[in-house]
Amino acid sequence: MEILLILGIMAGGGWWLCKRFYHVIQSAHRQNQWQRQNDAVSMGRQQQQQRQMYERRRRQQVLNQKYRALQVALLQLQQAPDFLRAASRAEAASEVPLALRQRQYRRFRPKLIRHFVRRLRMGTDTQVLLDSLTTLVEALGVAGFEASYIEQAASRQLQNRTRRPVENFSATLERVQREHADRKAALNQANLEPDTKQQLQEAQDQQLVESLMEMTLSNRGEET
Repeated sequence: MEILLILGIMAGGGWWLCKRFYHVIQSAHRQNQWQRQNDAVSMGRQQQQQRQMYERRRRQQVLNQKYRALQVALLQLQQAPDFLRAASRAEAASEVPLALRQRQYRRFRPKLIRHFVRRLRMGTDTQVLLDSLTTLVEALGVAGFEASYIEQAASRQLQNRTRRPVENFSATLERVQREHADRKAALNQANLEPDTKQQLQEAQDQQLVESLMEMTLSNRGEET
């Protein structure tokens, strides 16, 4: 009888141990499964964050390239017969923050006036210049009527130049060469990317050539 009792106790204990062991295994399995799912979710989030960071960096690089292209086009205005090239770059950079585009307008407004004056002296039609300039200033995030103000300022400068005494050709040549040398020296000291610096230096050389051609044509006109 005692043996049967002992066997019953052992059997019951064995059953309890088996049941307990089964629950432990099940709990460990669920824990492992939860951990794998959690790891998968974490990895998915990390991959998504990495993709988002990559897209942001790529988008920022594209915007930076468009912004630099806009700056170069504005710096090289003297190479264009109007403002269409710069306007095209400005429209392509429409996703660049508005404040940055408006800053470029304020920075280059004097240059826009000088280019308007230069093209008027070269015989370009006023309306052609005004239309392309309007497109440019609007793409820079500025009201279109600012183009009319620039046209008026350019016309006043042109009238004032025709009224004042003509500068001696030799003195003008010396001044233009000196200003060109100063600008080239400033570019050499500027902290710019090599390609951008080379483009700007070439633009300065082209500007010097155009200035000399304009001086020569003006001098011939005065002699005749």
